[in-house]
Amino acid sequence: MSSESTSPSGEPAKRFEPRVVFDQAQIQDLALSPDGNTIVYSRRVVCGNRYCTHLWLTDWEGSPARQLTFAQANDVEPVISPDGSATAFVSNRTGKNQVWLLPLQGGEPRCVVPDVAGVKSVWWSPDGSKLLALAGSGIERLSVGDPEDPTARVINDFWWRLDSVGYLNQLTSAWVIDLANEQAARLSDPEWEVLDAQWLGNEAIVVVADADTDAGMRRRSEQAAVWRLSLNAGDEAEQLAELPGGVTLVRPEPDGHRLAIIGHERPRQPNWADNHLFLANAGEIRRLAPQLDRPFENVSTGDQLVRGSRMGCIWREDGNIIALVGDRGRAYPYQIDPGSGGASPLASGDVVTNALAIAPGKLAVLASVNSQPTEIYALKDGQLRALTSNGSEWMQPYARQPRNVSIPHKDGHAIETWILDRRENADTPGPMIVQIHGGPHAAHSPTPWLEMLALADAGYTVLYPNPRGSSGYGEAFAAAAHGAWGPVGSEDILRAVQWAVEEGIADPERIGVMGLSHGGYLTAWLLGHHPGVFRAAVSENPVSNFVSWYGGSDLQGYTDERFAGLGKLPEDIDNFLAASPMMAIHWNTAPLLLLQSEGDQRCPPEQAETLFTILKLRGVPVQMVRYPGEPHFLAGIGRPDRRVDRMERIVGWFQKYL
Repeated sequence: MSSESTSPSGEPAKRFEPRVVFDQAQIQDLALSPDGNTIVYSRRVVCGNRYCTHLWLTDWEGSPARQLTFAQANDVEPVISPDGSATAFVSNRTGKNQVWLLPLQGGEPRCVVPDVAGVKSVWWSPDGSKLLALAGSGIERLSVGDPEDPTARVINDFWWRLDSVGYLNQLTSAWVIDLANEQAARLSDPEWEVLDAQWLGNEAIVVVADADTDAGMRRRSEQAAVWRLSLNAGDEAEQLAELPGGVTLVRPEPDGHRLAIIGHERPRQPNWADNHLFLANAGEIRRLAPQLDRPFENVSTGDQLVRGSRMGCIWREDGNIIALVGDRGRAYPYQIDPGSGGASPLASGDVVTNALAIAPGKLAVLASVNSQPTEIYALKDGQLRALTSNGSEWMQPYARQPRNVSIPHKDGHAIETWILDRRENADTPGPMIVQIHGGPHAAHSPTPWLEMLALADAGYTVLYPNPRGSSGYGEAFAAAAHGAWGPVGSEDILRAVQWAVEEGIADPERIGVMGLSHGGYLTAWLLGHHPGVFRAAVSENPVSNFVSWYGGSDLQGYTDERFAGLGKLPEDIDNFLAASPMMAIHWNTAPLLLLQSEGDQRCPPEQAETLFTILKLRGVPVQMVRYPGEPHFLAGIGRPDRRVDRMERIVGWFQKYL
């Protein structure tokens, strides 16, 4: 261990302070022109006290990037036209997410079909004459009266709210925009929630949707299938493929004969089950890479990683498939042979890939490499060549690479863990904080959260493990915590703490614990079931009461035996209570800081309020801090000043009590 922190360049790292959040930049999307020479990407920055996302342009040689858009808005999801002359993108510069076009040789962007709003993604037709967009259906389904100020909202199923989005007044539909007359037509049934869409030649599209009338009574992907929709009015929708546990993503082969699809083969989607890759051909479906016990998605989390770009799948010109695979906290592009089903990684090391783009003979990836913020890289023969630098320059004065260790457990498994050493006196036992990830079926990665840098530079060693329940280590490892989030997860966390004490890293009298979401749940569980181990704690947006959470979350309808493995209410109420941290939190004496996003619909404020009330009535030092209107992932997408306040309070709490 080194007692002095150094940056990737070898120079002593500056101390990271929470206010550095105002300097954060994040590259989030990329597009590659058909000839592979031009790259357009989106870069999020802080504008005053909110975010702006601008489009930038560079080339395959990695020339200095040039900014393309400058509006005080968010320009995202760029896609370059087949002839390379323009990019379509999604922008909220009018207050609504709409499709915009920008000539790449100069000119002003313009909105295409303003009436198509709530746009999520856009794609060019192969001939460049049309655009396919996923956008709001245009039909209100919940509101009575004015949707902006409704008299009431009528709820008939479980698909009516979503964290970070709010009320789902309109479902998502597939729209086709004819650029010749700038007219739009909705191709999908407005009662469908379309999860994905792609062109199938120039005269049809494929969409992923659950077409049953009771689709809102389950997860929207749980029985979603692949459908062909013709541009010819009057043609019936044709089902092309389905999976026992539903389809999430579809990618047609360029000639349209075969489909690569990602989804679940286990019915009803148990929460621990991985997404896998399948090939659909002439009505037959076959799983590809069946020996690869890994999820076909990026399951790593953090405020330096791109959120929402979990899956990536594209066809190569040689007929092979490139897809993202989550592996032990990393995420790699894999090449899959549709014939043999064999799969091999195209990269290695500490790489967390968030997105892919391809052109003949070229593959570009958006990735966090060696614990740094995301940049765009060219990937060839296993080697990464940086094409951008303005996604990570802001971090260079503060950046540090954590140590990676594998902690053996008596039951035979290992607990992969990363450690950020405190700045001073790291060679002797000292204060240590354990940070627990959410999910539980997600994973920490080699890329540290910003709060970890702030804590390490404030004098605390930070240990962040992937205990059982984490994804990316095989389905059995993830399933081990099903029905036992508290007992199994806490056993691995305590083993990591024991190891840190034995190794002379942690002073056993100065250990803290913290976490968000499931991490907040497990923090509260540890405090109540293992009192005295941790001297101070921070629990953010936790679950504390599985009974009230059963119907109080935006996961309503999925919070039964599939999500946490506890059964159903009211029949299994004893299981729900036994798994709830509130039932043991009265044994805790450690000071607890509760951070709560008031707009959180995943883990609503009532969950933190319950813990606050129990401890406050018993005289335990407890404080609740609430952030108005913020969603579940305030840590990464919340208003900048609130992210700073959050981080300052975390550091301040441990400075006061640890």
